[in-house]
Formats: sequence, structure tokens, C-alpha cells
Amino acid sequence: MRKTRFLFLFVVFLVSTAGLYGQVTVRGTLLDQDTSEPLIGAAVVVEGTSTGATTDVDGKFSFSVEARAVNLLLSYMGYKDKIQHVNLARQSDLGIIFMEAEAIKLSDVTVTASLGISRRTPVAMSNITPQLIEEKLGAQEFPEILKTTPGVFATKGPGGFGDSKINMRGFQSANVAVMVNGVPMNDMEWGGVYWSNWAGLPDVTSMMQTQRGLGASKVSAPSVGGSINIVTKSIDAKRGGSASYSLGNDGFNKVVFDVSTGLSESGWAMTLLLGKTWGDGYVQGADFEGYNYFLNVAKKINDSHQISLSAFGAPQQHYQRSRYDGLTVVGWQQVQKYMGDDSPYKYNPTYGFGLNGERKSSSYNVYHKPQISLNHLWQINEKSSLSTALYTSIGRGYGYSGQNNSAFSGHWYGANNGSLSMTYRNPDGTFAYDQIYAVNEASEEGSMLVMSKSKNYHNWYGLLSTYSTNINDRIDVYG
Repeated sequence: MRKTRFLFLFVVFLVSTAGLYGQVTVRGTLLDQDTSEPLIGAAVVVEGTSTGATTDVDGKFSFSVEARAVNLLLSYMGYKDKIQHVNLARQSDLGIIFMEAEAIKLSDVTVTASLGISRRTPVAMSNITPQLIEEKLGAQEFPEILKTTPGVFATKGPGGFGDSKINMRGFQSANVAVMVNGVPMNDMEWGGVYWSNWAGLPDVTSMMQTQRGLGASKVSAPSVGGSINIVTKSIDAKRGGSASYSLGNDGFNKVVFDVSTGLSESGWAMTLLLGKTWGDGYVQGADFEGYNYFLNVAKKINDSHQISLSAFGAPQQHYQRSRYDGLTVVGWQQVQKYMGDDSPYKYNPTYGFGLNGERKSSSYNVYHKPQISLNHLWQINEKSSLSTALYTSIGRGYGYSGQNNSAFSGHWYGANNGSLSMTYRNPDGTFAYDQIYAVNEASEEGSMLVMSKSKNYHNWYGLLSTYSTNINDRIDVYG
């Protein structure tokens, strides 16, 4: 019995030793073919298996695998996939491997959206990939993905859906240019961006870049603080589809469906995405509901010409916490009694109920601003290109806000100079809209406190054409 047990253990030891010595550590370094810069986070996988690793900050990778002939699949966003055949029984150190940038995507990104190239463009910049958006965004709003970007301060603003604000290098939104596929998105009235109108952008972004200060942006006037350039999916989208449902705090729900044909042999590609987002909101009475859609039809005519038609929009409606409802630090501490165990910063001074028991707030927004653009890219030669964008954007919507005559100044809004207005306040802290109705009914001079409706209807049309050429390694000319 002892001999049998010893023999069994000896065989197991031999098998384990054989397996151990049959493993080798494969290592190498991935670099950009043009700049020799390391590719960080690139995937290196043994084809047909899940064995592999990602590159570190120096572009290096290493992992253990059986010593045999294998195909290594190398992939990185914005670069052509590469298959490296290697016999690991003879060679395990692969040395430096150069990756080639995806020609179509690089041209589309650099020319159409005027993106800078890392470490080759003399401006501070940060790139945001779709993987980072998927991993980090969650139930946050799109601008909040930039919170960890140097020089950028992003906040939810008043707390309503899509009311986020961005400051770049200390400059407010009106001094930060936002462009999608080379088309400016800044509002013509105040210069900033209403992010609630673009709720679906995270789902269709192919590349996003922030540039701090005046950089490669085609729009110079509002970009003193910097620019945010967004490129949506086009012929670079891989074939396939997906459906997802996301659930978050404060009743957040999101449903998304998308499908893409990929680039066909005839040079056609189409991507379609539909989605819906709804929830209660972080702030009291900040209910929201929004839809988003995206359609892109692209044609690669030949190696020199590419044309793309995109249409996207995000009709939405949401309650807000008015900018007039801000409280001082002491004011926020005083409203804790109304919130119980909840954060006082969720308190909405104008949140209450109407005569029929419906949830109500003094600020409400409804808007739909679709954008349609036709982009043509002409790669004239290796150094020169011409990008043209014909676009239109039609905005339709309105918003409600509270108004009063001078006799009731400071009583209608939930806060007055940072202090909570108590004139029309219920014991539980909600705003007493029934008392407002009573004041108006008793008035002989007409309504004293009213809700005003502001409409914003506009039609935008534009044509942008940019010629660029590379003079030498240090000089690029745009015009």
C-alpha cells in the first residue's frame, strides 16, 4: 500500500514538473510605429484562448504560457490588429513590436475633429477612450468623466439631469469650445453647452479629447479656456450589436440597444443606437426622462475619399433645482432637519406638491435639439487632406421658471440671498404651492406669483471646410 501511494505521488510530481518546465514567460514591448511612443493598456492574447496580458506604462507585457508555437493577437484602440506568429519553445523575448495606426480612423479623428496628437502637438491634452467611458461613467453625466482630467473641474451644477457644468483652466463653459465631428455645439445665447440635450453621446463616442488652452480647435472665439473634441462612431465601428440595462441609485434606469454592420467589402458601414434614460434624480423633485438615438451611414469610396452621414439627438424633460435656490453653508446645515438621514444637499427649496398631489418644482425643462451632419474626407496625399462638414441643428423646447412682482420679491424662490425663504413653507420643508394659488386668487390686481414659460426655437445651418498639410516634422498648416 505504501509503495502504491509513493508511486502515485511520484507520478503526480513528474507530471507537475513537466507542466512547470513546459511553461515559458513571453515578454515584449509595443510601440507606435510613427512616434516610437509606448502603447499603454494594449491587449496581448494567445489567439483562441483567454491567456494574455495588457501593456504597462512603458508598453511592456509579460505572461506565462505553454512553450509551443502560437499566434499572439495584439490589439489597441485606434491601431490595426496584429497577429504575431512565434515559436515559444525557441523564442520567448519578442523585443520591440511596432503597431500601425488605423489609417481611416486616424485621418477621421485628426482632420474632422481637429484633434492633437499626443506628444507631437504643443498643447496640454488628454484622450478619453470608449473603454474608459464604459468603465468609469456609470450613472454619472457625460462631463463628469472628465473629473480626473488635469485642469478640468466638473460638477453636477444645480443637480438636475444634464445640468452639469465644466470649468477648464478656471474658465467657465462659455469659454470652452465643444465640438462633435468637427461641428461646434456651444449655445449662441450664452456660449455654454446644455448637456441635457446630448445625453446619448457617451454611448456613441469613438474618441474624446480635451485640450487645455488654445489648441487645434477650429473655433477660436470660445476656446480660450480649452476645447472638448468628440468623434462619434463611423466606419471604425466593429460588426455586431448589444443590448444593455443599467440600474443606479436614486431610481436611475438606462436601456440601450445598438447594432453595427462593420465595414463591408463594398465599403459601406452603418451604426444604429436607441436608448432611454429615466429616474428620480439626486435632488428632491428632479424627476427626468430622456430618449436618445444615433444613426451613421458611411461609405469608403476609395483610399482617398470617405463620406459619412450622421444624425443624433436626445429629446428630454426634467425638473431642476433653480440657480436661484443656492444656500450658504449655514443654510444647508439648517435644512438638515427636513432631510432626516439623507444628505442636506439633496434638498430642493422649491420642491412641493400641486393641488392634485402631483410633484412640482419651480424649474422645468423640455427640449429636443437633433443634429444632422454630412462629412467628407479627402486624403489628397500622404501630407495633405481636406475635410468638409455640412450640418444643421434644429432646436425646439421650453422651460418654466417662477416670476413675481416687486412686492413679493424674495418669497417666490426657495432661497433669498443664500437663506431659505420661509414665507410659503410647509412644516416638512416642502414649498407650499397651495398658498401661492390662494394669494393669486385673493389678489385684485392679477396674479402676484406666476410660472413663466420661455420658448427657445432655433435653426442652425453651417458649412466647415478645413485644409491641412504637413510641411515637415515640426510644422503643420491649417486653413
